[in-house]
Formats: sequence, structure tokens, C-alpha cells
Amino acid sequence: MNPLVAARMRHIPVLPGADWRYLPNIEVRLSDGAWAKKLKYTHHDKRNGRDPNGSLRGVCSCAESKSCDPADKQFGTLIPWCLPHTGNRHNHWAGLYGRLEWDGFFSTTVTNPEPMGKQGRVLHPEQHRVVSVRECARSQGFPDTFRFFGNVLDKHRQVSSQPQTKLSTY
Repeated sequence: MNPLVAARMRHIPVLPGADWRYLPNIEVRLSDGAWAKKLKYTHHDKRNGRDPNGSLRGVCSCAESKSCDPADKQFGTLIPWCLPHTGNRHNHWAGLYGRLEWDGFFSTTVTNPEPMGKQGRVLHPEQHRVVSVRECARSQGFPDTFRFFGNVLDKHRQVSSQPQTKLSTY
């Protein structure tokens, strides 16, 4: 896993429903020795206003109903810049980098277990990692003796063939 993605997963609280919106806006040292930077809110967000402390919420000039400015883009931040940038248009990207709940539902059609992927909630309920192929297979009722072949993505595609189920069944 990319060191920045791993750091983001470590900083998602072990709370039911926690996702990227729970990430602290801090600088952190990554496992490769580099630093993840703090996200800078530099624009007034016309749609959401200011936060309760009066701080800005926009990360791009488009938050002020102007054209996007490529110079506003921020790289290597613990909070992914693209999520607050486009959140108003996409339900605030609820569920991305999301933690599963032990007694909740999750999409067992995880064909690509990326925290920023379309499936969204793919983080283990207690551990700082995505759910494994075997955990997804158990949720679908595959016995532990069932063998999957290929790389991790191939295996997830082999598992993903049934509708949603309870996570607590594995």
C-alpha cells in the first residue's frame, strides 16, 4: 500500500461509520520518511459557509463560484484534496476511506478494494487495512477451503457475485 494511503487508514478512527471526513488535518510522518502535509483551506465556500470557528472551508477558487485554478491543487496531504474540492457535487464523498461496522451491511461486490474506490467502505472495522479476499469470501458463504486464483484483484472479482450480506457472518 502507498505510504500516504496507509497513513490515511491509520488515522480513520475505529468508529462505526467513520470515513475520510474524520481525518485530522495534521502533518504526519509517513512510513517512507516523507511527510504528509496539512490541507490548506484557502477560499470561502459559498455553499457551506465557514466552519463554526469562522475558518474557511474551500480548497479551490471554484468554491467561490469561479473557475477552478490548477494552482490551488494540493498534493501529499493527509486529507485528500480532491474530496473537499468536489464534495459538494458528490454527497461529500460519504463512505470513502470508510470503516465497516461489525453488525452493519457492506457491499460484498468488492471488485477493487481501494479506499477511494467506488465501493467506498472497505476498511476493516478494527484494523487499519482493507478487508481481505478471504473476509469477503466468508461473507458470501465460501468455505475457507475454497481456493481463488490470480492476483488480489482477480480474486476479489471471483468472490463478487452475490448481493449484500451482514459482515458479522464471517
